[in-house]
Amino acid sequence: MGELTAIGFIPGRSLLHRLDPRTKQMLLFLLGGLSLNAGVTFLGVVTLALGILGRSAGLSLGRTIAETRYFLYFLVFVFAVRAVSFSGGWIPSVSLPALVEAGMVCWRLLSVVLMGILLMASTRIAHIRAALVWFLRPIPGINPRMAATMVGLVVRFLPLILFQAREMSDAQRARCIDRRKNPLVRLRHFTIPLFRRVFLGADELAAAMQARCYSNDRTLPALAFGRIDAVALGVALLLAATVFIQ
Repeated sequence: MGELTAIGFIPGRSLLHRLDPRTKQMLLFLLGGLSLNAGVTFLGVVTLALGILGRSAGLSLGRTIAETRYFLYFLVFVFAVRAVSFSGGWIPSVSLPALVEAGMVCWRLLSVVLMGILLMASTRIAHIRAALVWFLRPIPGINPRMAATMVGLVVRFLPLILFQAREMSDAQRARCIDRRKNPLVRLRHFTIPLFRRVFLGADELAAAMQARCYSNDRTLPALAFGRIDAVALGVALLLAATVFIQ
């Protein structure tokens, strides 16, 4: 099942794998936040860096596209909504500035999603949880271990949900569900069983954790901030300066 999804941890010794999980999360917050309002220069440099880092981390471009195809469909929808206007009646009109702006919006969203995929592909869930506990510990009113456990479970379930969705899609195509002309019928036959399997899996996981006396007071992996992390943060700050270059 692990090879059927690109959104999961891939063992390796690349630069991303050797970074401290706290460093990777700080890079995600910094660069992801800047990407939402960045220009062509910043997005171009970030996209090039993501491509190089993803290649070195063992991510397959074809499999990543296949696993994020539904998000790509969403980006196509966003692009169409942002690019097409109906000013002056029901006749759609498209202008070059609207096309450029729609492309920039989709590019920004895609870059943030790719950063998250790289984080999950190069970091074990236990290390993601330990880093979140470290970040959330100073915040009052929040149980950092419980919050980090919830985030870790979400990250763990994403590949499983994608696997189940692909499995159900293949099974339904084998039963000629794609010949039903009504898309709402196809959607109903797909989503209801999928959500049922997801909720049943969540109940089974909760029962298994209770049977094994799971507790939030578990020993967390040791985290170490090294020289390579300082260099990575310095490069990220220099990269962030390009956001002001339009």
